[in-house]
Amino acid sequence: MLETGCCRAKNASNVLMKNLVNVCCGTLGWWSIGWALAYGEQNGNGFIGTDGFFGFGFYTRDKASGVITPVECTSDGCQSTMLSWFFQWAFCTAGATIVSGAVAERVKSPTYAAFAFLMTSFIYPMVVASTWGGGWLASLFGVGYMDFAGSGVVHLTGGISGLVGTTILGARTGRFSNPEEFECHNLPLVVLGTFALWFGWYGFNPGSTLTMKSGSDGALAAQVAMNTTLAAATGGITVFLLRYVITHKYDVGALCNGILAGLVSITAGCGNMESGSAVATGLIGGIVYQAASMLLQKLRIDDPVDASPVHGFCGAWGLIAAGLFDWGRGIDHYHGWSGFGCMEKDDGGCQTGIGGTAIGVQFIMVLAIVAWAGTLSGIGFFLLKVTGALRYGTHVEEVGIDSPFRTIQHLRDSIARKEPPALDASRANGPSLPSAMKLFSIVSLLGSVAATPVPHELLLQVQELQAELSTQRQVIQELQEERRLQAAESETRQMQESIDDKIKLQEADLGLGGALDSAWLVLCGALVMFMHAGFAMLETGCCRAKNASNVLMKNLVNVCCGTLGWWSIGWALAYGEQNGNGFIGTDGFFGFGFYTRDKASGVITPVECTSDGCQSTMLSWFFQWAFCTAGATIVSGAVAERVKSPTYAAFAFLMTSFIYPMVVASTWGGGWLASLFGVGYMDFAGSGVVHLTGGISGLVGTTILGARTGRFSNPEAFLPSKMLWHAVAAKNLQMLKGDCNGHRFGWYGFNPGSTLTMKSGSDGALAAQVAMNTTLAAATGGITVFLLRDWAAYDVGALCDGILAGLVSITAGCGNMESGSAVATGLIGGGVVQLAASMLLQKLRIDDPVDASPVHGFCGAWGLIAAGLFDWGRGIDHYHGWSGFGCMEKDDGGCQTGIGGTAIGVQFIMVLAIVAWAGTLSGIGFFLLKVTGALRYGTHVEEVGIDSHHHSPPKAYALGPNSLSPSKVYDTMTSESERSTV
Repeated sequence: MLETGCCRAKNASNVLMKNLVNVCCGTLGWWSIGWALAYGEQNGNGFIGTDGFFGFGFYTRDKASGVITPVECTSDGCQSTMLSWFFQWAFCTAGATIVSGAVAERVKSPTYAAFAFLMTSFIYPMVVASTWGGGWLASLFGVGYMDFAGSGVVHLTGGISGLVGTTILGARTGRFSNPEEFECHNLPLVVLGTFALWFGWYGFNPGSTLTMKSGSDGALAAQVAMNTTLAAATGGITVFLLRYVITHKYDVGALCNGILAGLVSITAGCGNMESGSAVATGLIGGIVYQAASMLLQKLRIDDPVDASPVHGFCGAWGLIAAGLFDWGRGIDHYHGWSGFGCMEKDDGGCQTGIGGTAIGVQFIMVLAIVAWAGTLSGIGFFLLKVTGALRYGTHVEEVGIDSPFRTIQHLRDSIARKEPPALDASRANGPSLPSAMKLFSIVSLLGSVAATPVPHELLLQVQELQAELSTQRQVIQELQEERRLQAAESETRQMQESIDDKIKLQEADLGLGGALDSAWLVLCGALVMFMHAGFAMLETGCCRAKNASNVLMKNLVNVCCGTLGWWSIGWALAYGEQNGNGFIGTDGFFGFGFYTRDKASGVITPVECTSDGCQSTMLSWFFQWAFCTAGATIVSGAVAERVKSPTYAAFAFLMTSFIYPMVVASTWGGGWLASLFGVGYMDFAGSGVVHLTGGISGLVGTTILGARTGRFSNPEAFLPSKMLWHAVAAKNLQMLKGDCNGHRFGWYGFNPGSTLTMKSGSDGALAAQVAMNTTLAAATGGITVFLLRDWAAYDVGALCDGILAGLVSITAGCGNMESGSAVATGLIGGGVVQLAASMLLQKLRIDDPVDASPVHGFCGAWGLIAAGLFDWGRGIDHYHGWSGFGCMEKDDGGCQTGIGGTAIGVQFIMVLAIVAWAGTLSGIGFFLLKVTGALRYGTHVEEVGIDSHHHSPPKAYALGPNSLSPSKVYDTMTSESERSTV
């Protein structure tokens, strides 16, 4: 998507083809040769693997039985070689794809297929062999390199190869003599591609923990996810500001590349940096990208998507940053691969004074990768060039590669126990044999002479025998007591070992539970984050083409500024210790307190452990960040097509650092609403906290802003039927459909993810219930609006609004409703959005371009009421609330009854409180911006279009020379239904 959107429409099919061929050929190269060279046994050479070609050795087969064993087990556990192959395959083909962007629009597809095979079978694997494969760089100078997820191994390798390739290829015909013709042909695709890459990076970086079997593994993944987020946002906002200072224009493509620059830069050090260092890494990464991009322009090197500045230059910076910002402790205390720990000495202490050496190793790694990848890719591209097989001819480039070589001319959206001690052998067999014989003789003698007088000597013998028998009896008693004590000791020891084993199992269970929770929340947080792509596509599709770049820019700026607001202030106010005030948190600003560091050893502990398990604060920060920025994005839609981007950036920061966090503090943060009237509020996933807050803020903002110029005097100009060119060129109706699907996809992170845990069967059952209710409400809301609208003119946008209305409405009560109640909630939600959007706002002449306030504000309020009203369909007597499948218990363990009415009352109070708070604060913010004149563009700019005045390029959709005009596009439509849709 990114590469296709950045290139010209006449070459779009070729670009798509090249990316698909890259993955296919790259996969075969990695399987046949690449894996073996990268991860095969090196036999001490330190440079190259020697086994595993064509998948041989990935499993063993018993010759007698034929049983196949694909799993290798060690003391650390069992893992399949094929699992490692699959994960590393994704990295390998990603590195080759970087090169694809750098040589776009002029390289022949079969030729590039050959290079993709070379890249994945030899160039990239040799870099891996020296690093992740355990080669010479892994132990250089006794410290070794640091590249957690591939700033150097993947991105620098791909970026340098791409730079060499595009230099040998030469610039596209006319690139520097007529640069206007080379503008991005579809900026929405660029933004969609950027969000998709950002989403995928949560597999790229957190996945590089390579394991998830304990709480510490989960904590590391959470730290990596948080650092990845912060660097991306900082890189994006840095380039946004730099590009404006340099050109006095807003550049959506540059902002997207700034986000990618931050992502690439943090990839090497995301596992051994604190959050402040991640911000610094992203900031400098943005500067590096901007400088590199300008350098290539000056040298007239044509990289259509800036792949080499983003991946090559920022990949090099990422390697240096991984050594330089290692936990922010300078160069004396180095953590490296140990993550939260440190590099240990032989006595178990932490090594010190090795930071400088480590940074030196990072520089050597940069030079080694540049030399290797640059030389090999240079040889490959040069040989292809001299054979004439590398590049298309000038005529083909001018006409467009797609026309001669493609059947489709236009782009389509694509434990051991001890034994008891042995008894003394001399005491184990009872009385001795001589004593027994003596006893038998005496008894026989006594029997034969029973009536005979007893001689004195015999009496003495009897007395001696009695004494010996007494001694033997005492020995036997002592032996029995010793055996009893030994048995008791053995039983006690066994019981203690059993208790120890049970404790170990509990600890393992807690650790595994923490790992599962971490994996669950990182996944769901990433899904919620991807909803921003849906927001961007919906808003762009609903607005006019002349403002599309501005709309996209505003959404990207919202995420970047919102991330920094949440990190610096918002999280602390929302989830910091309230010290009994019930309204506001007081600690955790700028990420401080997310972990503890032992002053003596330097060991870092990021995990908080309770009886319920272990969880990292950074994990909670990441998941809640996705919700926070989503709330701010709602406002973006309500004020579209007239608010200034820098102004909205300031409001986004206010929203995420103060307005939204204060709502969270009163609810999810454990504030005053959590225990109001002894019942407390119910908002499982944010109908009120997120959606009502954002919807009311947007409603106030658009009211203060005023309607778009001509919105109610000439409404036809704002309808899709009067935006033909936008509808055709941008496929904006398809964007609306994509938004609906994107939002529904993300909502399965939003709602089921709000279980916050996934360590037991009941947790899974609750997530399933939530997913089912979410699905039913969305479908019911959509069909309700479809039926309520005029059947003579089907409205795709309204149908999408109905689906979103159902999703918003169910979000508060999805955890405490049965399925029938979910259907009712969605049905009424559809009615609410229809009345609010089509009647109330229109009648009041309030201009909300995407119906953000009806969907999120009005339906958010309804969702809160429904969560109390439809609580498991049992009326108001039996109330479940936060207990999910259970009930709110009394002191004796029974269920409380008669509190349903109180609970509904609390829900109404919550609605009023959020409306009052968010409405007042956002009103003050927008009003102050308005009176300073910094809020809205002038009338002339609105009429002509914001993009042409303030953006570079001046339009979101560039037409190639072989593209059709709007009228011709309309005329060429063969389907009458397609014409009527447009």
